[in-house]
Amino acid sequence: THNQRLLLNAEHISKTYSTGNFSLKPISLKIHSGDVLGVVGQNGHGKTTLLRCLAGQLALDNGELKYDGLNHPDYYSIKQHVSFIPQRIPRWYGHPKDNLHLAASIAGVKGETNRLMVDFMLERLNLSAFAHLTWDQISSGYRTRFEIARVLLQKPKLLILDEPLANLDINAQQTILTDLRYMAKSAHNPMGIVLSSQQL
Repeated sequence: THNQRLLLNAEHISKTYSTGNFSLKPISLKIHSGDVLGVVGQNGHGKTTLLRCLAGQLALDNGELKYDGLNHPDYYSIKQHVSFIPQRIPRWYGHPKDNLHLAASIAGVKGETNRLMVDFMLERLNLSAFAHLTWDQISSGYRTRFEIARVLLQKPKLLILDEPLANLDINAQQTILTDLRYMAKSAHNPMGIVLSSQQL
């Protein structure tokens, strides 16, 4: 639609690992705000490589990535623009709610607004009941949800998720997909979303 912004334009990007076992053939794609793009394929066929290239985590062999508003993107500036959630969530410590307050404060949200935003995010992702549990008390599916909540508090323009459905039962998969579609179209902070999956 006319109000969609082009967030990322990938032109003929490719990547070969030095071991030579795998190469990502040239791919071109565009991601606009409001888009939800699924990358589907078997293990070992380059989904994670593609996503990490789009997130600026891997140097390209060829091609070009153009991000909205970034003329000379370096890794730090890309991180302000793109949030990447790996399949294996990095372990966090303490309570999830405290981690969310920290994420919001890093994004410059202070005081009462910080409290309200965290409470809203906990409700939105059905996490309120888990807010004061520890890492070991939470399933991998809910760890993924907390990671989504954490990065959403930083208001990314582009959210990239590697296999977010892998550890979820069928109901949780549908809920997450519905949530992601809603987030992409959000009136407050529309974003582009890219996710990989082994399942159509």
